[in-house]
Amino acid sequence: MGTRRDGAVSLSWHEAEIVKPLLTLIVVAIASASLGQQVKSTASLQWANVNSGYHRFEEIKPQLVNKGDFSIFLSRLWPDGSAHLERFNQDGGNWETGEWGITCGTVAQPTVPIEIKPHSQQDIHVYWQLSTDKWENPKHFILFHSLEQRPLEGKYRFVLRYAEQPWTLVHRPSAIYSFTSPEFVLVP
Repeated sequence: MGTRRDGAVSLSWHEAEIVKPLLTLIVVAIASASLGQQVKSTASLQWANVNSGYHRFEEIKPQLVNKGDFSIFLSRLWPDGSAHLERFNQDGGNWETGEWGITCGTVAQPTVPIEIKPHSQQDIHVYWQLSTDKWENPKHFILFHSLEQRPLEGKYRFVLRYAEQPWTLVHRPSAIYSFTSPEFVLVP
């Protein structure tokens, strides 16, 4: 390696062959790290009316409180504007997402966003029916993209997806976030 009169560093052909892969590796590492980072929401949200235990899914009637200074938006598409269930698998030690169905844009007012204004609250529907074997008198929790069933009794939580920009049939926001409820137990 040498220094030219203008102050620039010059490399020999052999030194350049060693530095090129190193520079490529550094650029790929930086790019991978930045792609892996997820942007955090600035929303200030809180769940209300969530109990520590229920006997039936029908009893779950949560409210989402927007304590922030700007609106958040729920998806206008069905069933994405509702919260979905997750069940804790004690054997695996992980949360398993319940079946969710297909997203449908044939809804009332598909181009009008569902807005939760600042310092307000809204009832949230937990679409538990999509995650169970039967809508009437369910016996099992059905896993997302699987035929596996779990006993209905267990530890649960629900997850609601939201955005900080309007979310409609014709407008998909640049970032979508999830807000998870406190855990609760279902004992039929």
